[in-house]
Amino acid sequence: MESIIDLLELGLDGASLRQKALANNIANVNTPDYKRKDVDFISTLKSIVDKNNNQLAEVSHKLADLSNVFLKSTNLSLKTTDESHLKGANSIKSSQSIKPFKQITVPDTSYRNDGNNVDIDVEMAELAKNNIYYSTLVQQINERFKNLKDVITKGSR
Repeated sequence: MESIIDLLELGLDGASLRQKALANNIANVNTPDYKRKDVDFISTLKSIVDKNNNQLAEVSHKLADLSNVFLKSTNLSLKTTDESHLKGANSIKSSQSIKPFKQITVPDTSYRNDGNNVDIDVEMAELAKNNIYYSTLVQQINERFKNLKDVITKGSR
């Protein structure tokens, strides 16, 4: 099971890639034959959450069945203090089952005679929505680290 911070980090990575794609669309709004690009990272995040929910249900069921057995270790993850440290087998970044974010090119539509399909109003709205999403993820990560700090500093009192 992945930690929530790993999941939030993956969300930030996806939102960052989407930001670049949207900015590239805006930069090419007047380029003939340019086709709009986007990044679908939400479906990847949803599949991770669904997978973790299924794993959690399985673990809960097994623990209920094994009430007379001493607590067995399940899905232990390594905690690291530096990005160069090895990741545990259950880390999101080390998981082989994680598919990359889908980078999408929309080839079939064209709003203008020059073959360009970028609508500046749509791109600006999507950019604003992505910025709100990114900011929300940053706030969630900051709150998690604030809670950890509180536990560390106030936990010994």
